[in-house]
Amino acid sequence: MSMLKRPTLAWSIVALAVISIAVSGSLNAQTANGLSGYDGGPVAQMTENLPPVARGPMTVTQDPIKALSVLSFDDGTCEGGLGAGVTITDLVDFDVPTQCFQAGLDIVGLTARINTNTATAFAFAQSGATPPAAGGASTIALATGITGLGPCPATGGFATRAIGPGAAVITGTANFFAGLAGNSVYAGRDTNNPAGRIWLLCAGCGMTQYTPTTLSGLGLGGNWMIRVTVEDQNCLPVELMGFSVE
Repeated sequence: MSMLKRPTLAWSIVALAVISIAVSGSLNAQTANGLSGYDGGPVAQMTENLPPVARGPMTVTQDPIKALSVLSFDDGTCEGGLGAGVTITDLVDFDVPTQCFQAGLDIVGLTARINTNTATAFAFAQSGATPPAAGGASTIALATGITGLGPCPATGGFATRAIGPGAAVITGTANFFAGLAGNSVYAGRDTNNPAGRIWLLCAGCGMTQYTPTTLSGLGLGGNWMIRVTVEDQNCLPVELMGFSVE
């Protein structure tokens, strides 16, 4: 590994769907297929032609020595959870620094917070306006699953898993999608930063793909508590001191 300075990129991810809505204590929005979300505020009924959700800034945490970058879209505090009683995949839309488009980024680690049940696989996809449909993202089994730590609100509670070098290389693209897959998994989400980066894929739900706009229209926006660590030693020798997306 090169010893050039590089940023560490960590991202967060979010998923959901809603057909019928019931309120009791904290808000509980649930579909007939078991998909539900929990939030502290009111849930808006889904409407057609929702306006696009603006993308927010990305936080880059740097390793002062190694050629690593961590990308994230959360503030480290989990305010809610989102998931379904079936197999789901939650993805975050990440951007690639310009100097890394062709050189590529090697995803070597994943950090996430799971509220309920166990995430068993890392999921990722190359660039595009939307990720592939449910079941279409590439997955890599985690050596040890990330188990649920209970409901939010909570600070921290992140678990980190290594991704084998060369197993998930993102190259020649301006963005990529990365997250987690599992059965009946409810992932933590940051509702303070609704940057329009969370996607939920659910083959057994009323909709197979829930976009950031869909989720925000249902009152379930935010960002997944999911981050990725990438090795960028092959990128152009430019130290990335800051990065934001609008």
